[in-house]
Amino acid sequence: MMPKRMPKLLAAGAIALGAGSMGAAPQPFTPQAIGDAAARSLPAPPADGVMGFVVSDFVQPIVEGRDACPDGPVPKLREAYIASLPSAERERLTRKENEAELLRAWQMTAFGKNGTNICSQPELFDRPTFRTVQSKVAWGLDLDEGNSDDTCAHDTFTTPNGQTGIDNQEYRALGCKLEWRTKDGVGGDNQIGMKQFHNSGEWTQVILLRGVDSLENDPSVEVVYANTPDRPMIDGKGNYLPGITYSISTKPPRERNVLKGRIVNGVLLTDPGDIKLTQTWGQGGARDIRGNRARWDYRKARLRLEFQPDGSLKGMMAGYRPVADPIISPALGGAGSALVAGIDCAGELATLRKYADGLKDPKTGKCNGISATQRISAVPAYINDINQRTASR
Repeated sequence: MMPKRMPKLLAAGAIALGAGSMGAAPQPFTPQAIGDAAARSLPAPPADGVMGFVVSDFVQPIVEGRDACPDGPVPKLREAYIASLPSAERERLTRKENEAELLRAWQMTAFGKNGTNICSQPELFDRPTFRTVQSKVAWGLDLDEGNSDDTCAHDTFTTPNGQTGIDNQEYRALGCKLEWRTKDGVGGDNQIGMKQFHNSGEWTQVILLRGVDSLENDPSVEVVYANTPDRPMIDGKGNYLPGITYSISTKPPRERNVLKGRIVNGVLLTDPGDIKLTQTWGQGGARDIRGNRARWDYRKARLRLEFQPDGSLKGMMAGYRPVADPIISPALGGAGSALVAGIDCAGELATLRKYADGLKDPKTGKCNGISATQRISAVPAYINDINQRTASR
């Protein structure tokens, strides 16, 4: 379904916030983008207090640099197998004339008994944990605020602009994967792949604000964070066009989340709440025409989004993900994820479980969730909300 330009029920704030500006391509986080609110001039909100946005950037943020992973990136299955061999056997198998033997040998490590494989049934494989991020610097939010009642002991990060107590154990566990970070320390395939999924309309997200009286300080704002079946309209450079109309839908697999928010010094903050958003992955056998369905599942999640002078929003969503959620894409890919991409899903799951820090089971004391962060950018849009539920209901 393509978005329309002429709205019926409009989030009129797009015009008031400069809908004529172009959405920017995703950029690395900077202190001004997600840190303390910088000095800037913000316009008055629309008269009806309603504002809408379409999310143009949604990806796990990294702090670039090789120092985060001083031992290098997490090896793929092939490299891990080679490294496990005695030196003489390693030297023999890596000769060109033995390529076919090496291929068979490392690929066999992806399979177990009864046709199981390391990505479809990762819990059945005993694999070592990954190399993890050693830096003390990461983007994220303070989710537990020092309260350990529902968390497990863990080290926290400091953001590049000095905010302390940051909970982002997913980054610690997975931030040395090549999908997250290249050998040169810059953003990996995630940075491109996630953008492509958004541009294709596979999981278009929108944000709707109600009751906005000031973009500087407002004690009460309703925040609707939802999916739409409408595909985004983008220009030739991949920038999202502002001022386009999108309609919220809860028809499966789409989601609609309602949060209580407030604006403090030009920053939109929300109280903790569960956020679920659709995913569509284009792999696996059990899929419809637009791919295998799954969800982003963030528990006790918060938004921290800063209003920009050009009308856009920039910031973060952070919360606790069930520990198996970060590997849902390669798990859906099954054996192909291991054989083609070299992904060790069992090692990934073991690492996530080791560093789990939230969603503690009160009976066992075990944490079943891991703190995680998504970078978010959004451009002004008109939003039709076909479901009028509110945060108070």
